[in-house]
Amino acid sequence: MKVKSLLVKFFFSFPIQLFLLHFRKYQVLLIFWAILFSTINGEFAKVFGGDALFLAPEYLGKVNFYSTTILGLATGLFVMSWNITTFILHTGRFKFLATTTQPFFKYCLNNSLFPLAFMLNLLFRGWEYQRYQQLSSVPEILLLTEGFICGYLFIVFFSFFYFFNADRNIGRRLEKKFGNPRNFLRMVLKPTQERDENALRVHNYFNSPWKIRRARNVDHYNKHYLDSILKQHHFAAMITVGLALVFLVMLAYLMEYTVFRIPAGASVMIFFAFLIGVAGAYAYLLQSWAIPVALVLLFMLNWMVEHNLVDNRNKAYGLNYRQRASRPEYSVTALQEFFTTGRAEKDKEETKKILENWKARNSTGQKPKLIVINFSGGGLRAATWSMNVLQRLDTLMKGKLMDHTFLMTGASGGMMGASYFRALYMEKKNGLPVNLQDSSYTERISRDLLNSVFTSMAANDFITPFRSFQIGQNRYAIDRGYVFEMQLNNNTDNVLATTINTYREPEQQARIPMLIWNATINADGRRLIISPQPVSYLCAPEYDTTIRKVRDVDGVDFTQYFAGQDALNLRVTSAIRMCATFPYVLPNVFLPSHPIVDVMDAGIRDNFGQEVSARFLFAFRHWINENTSGVIYLQIRDTRKNDIKSIKQTMKLNDMMFDPLFTMQQHWSAMQDFVQDNQLNFLEGYFPGKFHRIIFQYVPQKEDKAAALSWHLTSREKIDIAGALDNPANQAAFDSVMHLIR
Repeated sequence: MKVKSLLVKFFFSFPIQLFLLHFRKYQVLLIFWAILFSTINGEFAKVFGGDALFLAPEYLGKVNFYSTTILGLATGLFVMSWNITTFILHTGRFKFLATTTQPFFKYCLNNSLFPLAFMLNLLFRGWEYQRYQQLSSVPEILLLTEGFICGYLFIVFFSFFYFFNADRNIGRRLEKKFGNPRNFLRMVLKPTQERDENALRVHNYFNSPWKIRRARNVDHYNKHYLDSILKQHHFAAMITVGLALVFLVMLAYLMEYTVFRIPAGASVMIFFAFLIGVAGAYAYLLQSWAIPVALVLLFMLNWMVEHNLVDNRNKAYGLNYRQRASRPEYSVTALQEFFTTGRAEKDKEETKKILENWKARNSTGQKPKLIVINFSGGGLRAATWSMNVLQRLDTLMKGKLMDHTFLMTGASGGMMGASYFRALYMEKKNGLPVNLQDSSYTERISRDLLNSVFTSMAANDFITPFRSFQIGQNRYAIDRGYVFEMQLNNNTDNVLATTINTYREPEQQARIPMLIWNATINADGRRLIISPQPVSYLCAPEYDTTIRKVRDVDGVDFTQYFAGQDALNLRVTSAIRMCATFPYVLPNVFLPSHPIVDVMDAGIRDNFGQEVSARFLFAFRHWINENTSGVIYLQIRDTRKNDIKSIKQTMKLNDMMFDPLFTMQQHWSAMQDFVQDNQLNFLEGYFPGKFHRIIFQYVPQKEDKAAALSWHLTSREKIDIAGALDNPANQAAFDSVMHLIR
């Protein structure tokens, strides 16, 4: 009987009843906890490096005491918002709280199962992450932990101090209302006829962290009096939700100043705190009308978006979107009429002039080798790997890599590294003191971009989507795309803060290699080809015009088709972003065509950049055979070629349900590899004995410890990427290049 009594007391204790109530009522609020638990344990958003946002929060480019303190402050705000919201929603079921001192403190103490489990999980995972991913020492980890705990406790103590004052204010208001103790007791003890159907049975509760007290029977209290006390606490609680909104708005407006770019994990926490508060207030005020009103609001928002009353679509910075009447038509017929054979031939002649200039610059008495470099996509992993390979090659070739290179193209993160390396090379050619082999440049390109993107997503995209900025007479939305470009310029010391027109003349003179960015047009899968040079010969296969009159246009030469929209004024960072628009992480870019079309990551169609370079080589096969001693075709990729993922030996139910849906996505790169290998096999026939394909591939030192496909890299991942240069296969590739270039 004693054991049964203990079990009954345990089951009807306030913490357990609250825990069960969260699963019975307003389950939507548990989604936030599920996302956070899943993220820090490397399940949700792992491909984006989501766990790093919380386990290695960066502030001003560093993970230190201040960054974890900010994360602790934000976590405390989220936990208090959770407590406040559920306090508003659930305290009507626990009227005994109204008879206690500091009812909100008592509620938080008994509602701490979720926050306590999350804190312990976060600290444990943070210790592991810092120790084995960031390679931090034990004293450094303890300092980071101290910062987090200090930030968290500051918010908790401040909140309780605020509610203790609220208790005193409520007491004063009651004294004024009732005048004297006799009237007060008459009101309090006046019996209530109706029965409270929502009340839940509670035997005991934590009165302090070390003391358990029996819950008082409140049947003899006036129900309306108890409700009035709790409602006044509710009013005090909702003020904190408003503070979270004010902070997010301030953060959005001050984000251009680096000191206000708080860690992304902190921004997500504050955003979740705001959402929980809004969801709680919404459910509390509307009660049974919550779902119908939500459907009406969604319908109204959809109508506003459909009729362009709400339009924060991302645009390519530098393009003119104002003159709608002059926008080029985007249709099959219009593309075929514009990208004619005559235009392609004219553009080929312009490129042949560049080839002649390149030949003159590489004239040493014998025919030079022509180098074409392809870069794969893969976020910062690909960008960092590309910089490592380019620097090693340039070192081995005594600074002559870019002189021998004619074309650079590819996708996503790899093109970020390629663009940065070429920009540094041009600065060196212009007389600036640039050492291309300096490791600081690799460190710069590997700096975090994820924090700024997620911070902007929380503060700009959701809270202040109406904000914009101006370039000349053109206005563009301030969103995570804008912040991505701003952060990229900060990371690279503004080397890329220019337009593509800056490279037009140096490319024509062959002072720098041609570089082509690619993107994928969502409407039909055509490739958007971005180059300051006219390259319409890359927009369709080469046919015998006597047999086939109509060109199957599968690409769009950006600068020619959008010449009327000032295409050459496109920002270089926008070209990089259009090439690297991973779904959801960055916004799709809309183009000023009629009808409008949007573009995203080049990797959807070609993650290795080989299709463009293969078509280029085919177009100039005769000139190359006559004027060079061969082609060195380099592929710099952040994944292993011909890699087979381990096959699951056992199947779970969710595997059976979802694997058929994602099979194509999982093997996308491998399928592209097979198709492109077949194309290159035909291409080799046009350069008999003179076509040399060499692959540099990032191979992690441990199979299960590969760098994440993300805009954030840990210290261990950066070391692992650099270490892949010494992989035997890559060493053989370096030797092959040096043997061919002699």
